[in-house]
Amino acid sequence: MRSGIPVGRFFGFPVRMNWSILVMIWLFAWSLASATLPAAAPGHPPAIYWLAGICGAVLLIASVLAHEIMHAVIARAHGIGVEGLTLWMFGGVATFTDEPKTPAADFRIAAAGPATSLVLAAAFGGASAATAALGLGPLAVRVGWWLAGVNLLLGVFNLLPGAPLDGGRIVRSILWSRSKDRLKATVGAARAGVVLGVLLIALGLLDFLTGRNLGGIWTIFIGWFLLSAARGEQQQAGLRRLLEGVRVQDVMTRGPRTAPGWFTLDNFVDQYVMSQPHSAFPVTDIDGRVQGMITLTQLRAVPAEHRATTRVSDVAIPLERVPRAEPSQLLIDVFQQITPDTGGRVLVFEGDRLVGIVTRSDLSRYVEVRSVSPGSRG
Repeated sequence: MRSGIPVGRFFGFPVRMNWSILVMIWLFAWSLASATLPAAAPGHPPAIYWLAGICGAVLLIASVLAHEIMHAVIARAHGIGVEGLTLWMFGGVATFTDEPKTPAADFRIAAAGPATSLVLAAAFGGASAATAALGLGPLAVRVGWWLAGVNLLLGVFNLLPGAPLDGGRIVRSILWSRSKDRLKATVGAARAGVVLGVLLIALGLLDFLTGRNLGGIWTIFIGWFLLSAARGEQQQAGLRRLLEGVRVQDVMTRGPRTAPGWFTLDNFVDQYVMSQPHSAFPVTDIDGRVQGMITLTQLRAVPAEHRATTRVSDVAIPLERVPRAEPSQLLIDVFQQITPDTGGRVLVFEGDRLVGIVTRSDLSRYVEVRSVSPGSRG
């Protein structure tokens, strides 16, 4: 999850916040201000309860950020790059540039988050107990105990043994250590995640249908999310298995047709788009050097009345934003770069010479053929 609002860098890691975090802050603050705090410390004006509730909600989000930062810190200590951290409704996501190289590294990275949450639970609980013993700030004491409880819940929940939770990653590291097969271990952890998701949905339905707890709806929602994410990991593991040992040159379209950057968009449509079956073209300058890539998405973004005066190079995706690969590279190392925001393609170069292009269609067709071929391991 790379979308979101940039909020700064923490410990050198770029952090983004999904809009759903604002909803969660409001919900937590409302819950504290309207029920939890008035019951624990009556007699204060509503504004005071809301101030304390907002402080508690923000500290909880900070706790979630600390959970993700520790994942990233341990990953960096093991030589794994960190693209960034994203906070959203269900907590946070740390996005890495690579996978852990050993089961031990996988275990440490996964365990760092829940361990942080449990340490924070103990810290908030200890601070609240000390504050209560001194007879200070009943509102602060109640918010502190609430933060301790939520962090404890966060730590324990993340230790449940099923992907994509941290507990699922721990299960994967253990299976990986035993089987020496990372993909097989990933599938095992994902299957555990599917079972966990189904169980949570069933428990939520039971609570809701028996009328014992309206929180059953929330449990169903979480179970559905875990089930979907676990199935996604199963599919990703199957895809990685199919692409094992496959190189870019085995899949790429060779000698892609290029478009001249000095053409107007009208000329480009007439001479290239209408006469070619392709929906993306590498763009070259007058000397034949590749400048970037243009797709129908960029073309559609320009109003028809401006296409006669707009050059192809003016709207092309710059080369520095287009993923690049070499023919001998393993496809597994580059297929995740085939994303919509970079044109959905990878340009293949030998030195400075463009020799091919890998598209989603190339990848999809190869996977389909490989999956039905004799001896397929998918």
